[in-house]
Amino acid sequence: MLEYLALGMVLYEPLTGYDVKKEIEAGVGNFYTASYGSLYPALKKLTSKGYLSMTEQQQGSRLKKYYKSTDLGKAEFLEWLSAPLDQSLSIASHMARIYFYDELPVSTRKRLLKEYEAYYQQLLQKYHKMEKRLAKIAMNDEYYEMSTLYLGIQHLQDNIRWLKFIRKQNHFQDLFGKIRQESSK
Repeated sequence: MLEYLALGMVLYEPLTGYDVKKEIEAGVGNFYTASYGSLYPALKKLTSKGYLSMTEQQQGSRLKKYYKSTDLGKAEFLEWLSAPLDQSLSIASHMARIYFYDELPVSTRKRLLKEYEAYYQQLLQKYHKMEKRLAKIAMNDEYYEMSTLYLGIQHLQDNIRWLKFIRKQNHFQDLFGKIRQESSK
């Protein structure tokens, strides 16, 4: 996941590893965290695969490495971004991926958002079944288990509501997507 997030952060401008980490924190920090200890090896791996180019620039007494996505890296990133939903990933990972959906064609975006919503609906049904099962066992003995389950249900309901909201905003998605595509040419 980190490799793809790093690729996404350097699609349009060269950034240092430090800057990539700051962009991850600012952009998807609510869903994903990266340490320098994992980021720098990921950047090195992406560079060795030809997905990133790296240039060095002297700034004062320091030699800084700047990373930028290559055409191959952008193609790899877009392939990952447009791939079907991976149910083995956490909801937080899904949210980090959705952060970059402005890069996708509108039809792909709409399809993927529908997939997420359907998957979250399935999870919600599963959680409600668990709730019924636990309620039958003994309410007093399962207080914390039920409390965390209720939190999970609330989060899923919030995510579903949010997905429905952003799917309804198609006009704005289309407009912002077209503006971004035009500016990247």
